[in-house]
Amino acid sequence: VYEVLKQLYCIPNSARALHFTLDDFMKLQGFVAAGFEDSVWVCEPNEVYAEQLIVSAHINDLLVSCADQLTLDKFKAAFLSRFDGTDDGQLTEYLGCEVITDSQGNLTLRQSAYAERILRTYDAWDFHSVRTPLEPGKRLTKKDSPDFVDPTLHRRYRGFVGHLSFLVQMTRPDLAFAFSELSKFVQAPGPAHWKSATRTLQYLRGTYDKGITYSDPGPERRDRIEGWVDSDYAADPDTRRSVTGYVLSMNNGPVSWRSKRQNCTTLSSAEAEFVAASICGQEVIYLRALLTGLGFPPTGPTLIWEDNAACIQMSENPMHADRARHIDTRLYFLRDMVRDGIVKLVKVPGTCLLYTSDAADDSLR
Repeated sequence: VYEVLKQLYCIPNSARALHFTLDDFMKLQGFVAAGFEDSVWVCEPNEVYAEQLIVSAHINDLLVSCADQLTLDKFKAAFLSRFDGTDDGQLTEYLGCEVITDSQGNLTLRQSAYAERILRTYDAWDFHSVRTPLEPGKRLTKKDSPDFVDPTLHRRYRGFVGHLSFLVQMTRPDLAFAFSELSKFVQAPGPAHWKSATRTLQYLRGTYDKGITYSDPGPERRDRIEGWVDSDYAADPDTRRSVTGYVLSMNNGPVSWRSKRQNCTTLSSAEAEFVAASICGQEVIYLRALLTGLGFPPTGPTLIWEDNAACIQMSENPMHADRARHIDTRLYFLRDMVRDGIVKLVKVPGTCLLYTSDAADDSLR
C-alpha cells in the first residue's frame, strides 16, 4: 500500500489539482473567471498587461488570445517561468480540431482528419455517401435489441458511438440527433441498430471535411446570440417522451446545440415545445454570462425562433391556462426570462421536408 504525498500525472484527481493550481496562478496575474466558466479567465488592461488577455484551458492544453503581441509575449514568459510547457505559436489545431483562418477574417473549425480516421477504422472509407445521417422517419427501438448481444457487434457499436460523440461535441451539430438516437442502445445493440450506424457512416463519408465557419454578419448582428428551438412530440417509441432540439448561433455559425430526449413526459405538443424552449433558455443564460465575462455584454434579449404559437403565448402570458396547469413549475423560469428581457420567443413558420427515395438519388428537397 502506497500513500500518495502529492498529485501525480494521470491519476484521477490530477486534473482537478492542476485546475486549482492554474486558477491560483491566474488570480495572481489579475485574471478573473468568465461568467460561469471556471476554465476561462479574462484579464483586463492593467499596469502589467496593456491589452485584454483571454485564457482557456482543457486540462493542460491552453489557448491564449490577445490583440497585442507584446502583451501576449509577456504573459507567455510569466506562464512558462511557472509551469513546464511549450509555446506552439499561432493556433492551427486544438484537441484534434483544425482551426483555419483566411484573409477575410473568417474562421473555420473542422475535424476532417479525425473523421477520416473514424471512417478507416470502421472500413467505411469506400462507402457511397447519403444525404441524411439517419433514414428519414426511422425510429430506433428496444424491440430491435436481441436477448443475447453479439460481443463483436457490441464492441464495434460502442466504439463507433464513442468516436461520434467527440465529433458532435466539437464541430458537427448535424450529427447531434443521430448520436442521440444511437447512444440509447449502447448496452444492447442489435443488427438494426448497427444498420443505422452504418447509415451515419455513409453520411459522414460524404461530409467528413465539413465544419463550422464563423464570419462577420455586420454591425446589426455582430457578437449577438440567436437561437432556434423545436421539439418532436412523443417521438420516442419506447417511452413516448418528446425530443428537444436547439441550436444557438453567433457570427453566422453555431456555438451550442443539443438533441436529446426530454426527461419528463409531456401531454401536448405545446407543452413539449415549452419544455424545449426552457432547456434552450438555460443555455442562453450560460452563454450570455460567458459573453459578459469576455467583455461582450448582450445589449438586448436573445431572440429564440419558435414555431409553436401556444408556447410563445404561455411564455408571455402570466395567466394559468387549464392546459398549462400541470406543467412542472421548475420550467416556468422561461416566463421570468421573457419578463426580464433575457430571451424573446419569435414565431417562425414550421417547415415540411419532403424526402425522396434512397433508391433514386437520395436527394433532399
